Amino acid sequence: MAASSSTSEVVHALIKVADLEGLQSFTPDHYDWSQCLGPRQRPPLVLVLKPLCRRDTAENALKMIEWMVQSGASPLQKMGPEAKALELKKGEHQFDNISVACAGQSALTFACAALEAMTEVPFYVDWSLCIQHLRQAVAIMTKGTAMSRKTNLLVPQGVVDTWESVQNMTSTHNVVFETADDEVSAHDLILVAASPVLKAMLQSTMKEGSSKRIPVKDSSGSGVRLLVDMLYTSSTRDDPDYKTVLVALDLAHRWQVDSIVPVLEGILTGMVTVKSFVAITEAAILKGLELLQRACRTFGTSNSKVKTMVKKRTLPAAVLKLLGESAAEAPSPDHGERKKRRTFAAC
Repeated sequence: MAASSSTSEVVHALIKVADLEGLQSFTPDHYDWSQCLGPRQRPPLVLVLKPLCRRDTAENALKMIEWMVQSGASPLQKMGPEAKALELKKGEHQFDNISVACAGQSALTFACAALEAMTEVPFYVDWSLCIQHLRQAVAIMTKGTAMSRKTNLLVPQGVVDTWESVQNMTSTHNVVFETADDEVSAHDLILVAASPVLKAMLQSTMKEGSSKRIPVKDSSGSGVRLLVDMLYTSSTRDDPDYKTVLVALDLAHRWQVDSIVPVLEGILTGMVTVKSFVAITEAAILKGLELLQRACRTFGTSNSKVKTMVKKRTLPAAVLKLLGESAAEAPSPDHGERKKRRTFAAC
């Protein structure tokens, strides 16, 4: 149900000053977080990114983003093509500030675009604190959030608990995944409903259909288990590392589990580090995941260690290309002083 104009005005005002306690007290139950606010009609999650860049309000703004996402605000809600650019101010002079395009952007892509812009400003303008806060905001908006392009619904905790109980009824499981290091079981009805590929395998005369055993020896048990957790409840009680999430993403992509691919993409967006950069970036490129590619590009162009790898051309060609570099520019071992040609003649 749409909120009244007066309610929206107050919500807008509270977001602008990052008054989390006031927002939580004032906002009615089932508030429509898809409603754009203010004279420029921006989504709530975009508006809160501005106080995020102020030292005195950043901490509250981060907590506000987390609460708003949990309450139903979508990080993927896009602004219209007519949306004006948003200026983020750093100092009194115009050249100290940056202007980030809003047209067609969501809160997530806007945050990534702002991060990208902050890495391109003159060295004497220090955006490092805001960059840190924006990265935290991106992680909050993605990790554990349903990133499906379809409409997401708020589900009561009791419903999730019920499905977790169903998943834990292992004595009723009738499908087993044979992984590289473990066996993971599940109900065939869940798998058939979620994946057209698994449906074809389990309902056919193929070996998997008769034995109800699916070999995935190229995948870790933890990765398969994470995917199964996501199929039941879109959540997990484990604390997976990026390698586990990459395995789950690969399987979800391979088996066409379209509802889970964007969820895992969102989790990986918050897991990009120097150590994981190449693996996550290659997966994003291979699977055409635009949001993840953008997060990797932003990280790669702002991290000094990755910049060194770019300079030395030690990154894969596809990763260099994503960062705007040409692999052809890499120094060739054949370049430099030419060796003397050796000639041979028949005896």
